[in-house]
Amino acid sequence: MGDVTGTRRFALTAVLFGAALVILVVAIIVHSAIPLFLMWLPLLTVPLVLGRPDPPSGESEAGEGSAPAAGGDESSTNAGPRPE
Repeated sequence: MGDVTGTRRFALTAVLFGAALVILVVAIIVHSAIPLFLMWLPLLTVPLVLGRPDPPSGESEAGEGSAPAAGGDESSTNAGPRPE
């Protein structure tokens, strides 16, 4: 899954908690404790989602900031060696 941004991390955590609540509702509807054992699966993956590293500060998810600013230094987009 790689690096996860804060917004995506929040959304994944909310989805996992929502899945656990859905399993809880299923357990209530069927009057069985067996779904409660499955409820721990999404809850145990929450620490994995929250423990993912943040993306590097220089990169953004949509590629914003990759184009040089008007009148800016073009050396940041030059991959080759600088002429001296």
